[in-house]
Amino acid sequence: MARRKADWSILRGTLVGFALCVVTAGAMLASSLYFKQRMELEYRGHHSRFRDASQQYLAVDEEERIIDESYPDFVRLYRSGLIGRERRLSWIEALRNAGAAIRIPDLGYKLEPQRDWRPDLDLALGSYELKSSTMHLTLGLLHEGDLLALLERLERDAQGQFTVRSCEIRAQDGALTLDPQAVNIHANCALEWLTLGLRDDRELTL
Repeated sequence: MARRKADWSILRGTLVGFALCVVTAGAMLASSLYFKQRMELEYRGHHSRFRDASQQYLAVDEEERIIDESYPDFVRLYRSGLIGRERRLSWIEALRNAGAAIRIPDLGYKLEPQRDWRPDLDLALGSYELKSSTMHLTLGLLHEGDLLALLERLERDAQGQFTVRSCEIRAQDGALTLDPQAVNIHANCALEWLTLGLRDDRELTL
């Protein structure tokens, strides 16, 4: 019996030491798993922030590229009068100068207030809106060529873009005359002067 007690006391110490090793190993394993999970979460967080920053950087780089490529065209369209505020004084001045240069015997005009304009085609205008100002022309002409010459000079000299909405031409009653101041043809035309502006009514400037 004494021998059995001595053996059990030896085994008990060994078992206690083994149990402590198992508990210590389990604690270390649990700690390592927790540390691993925590590191993975931190890595995912850092990786997500890095990816977002990279995408923002690429987006800014792409925007700069688009601006560099598109800005010269924007400046050209702005200076031509298509983008920005309407250039009514330029239209009227160009019309009067053209009439004087061509020596149109009779020239009258009426310019309506600006309004929203919806073209027949669907245009992707983004943050812009297209507006139109209708100019009615009442002309007394020597011949048909004067009308074409007038429209060509307007297109060349006026700050803006226009389209001819309608044009009615009729001959003057009576005999044809070659007097430069004579009226052989009457014309009534409607021009649509087009302007692109921002939808929130902010003014575009360079």
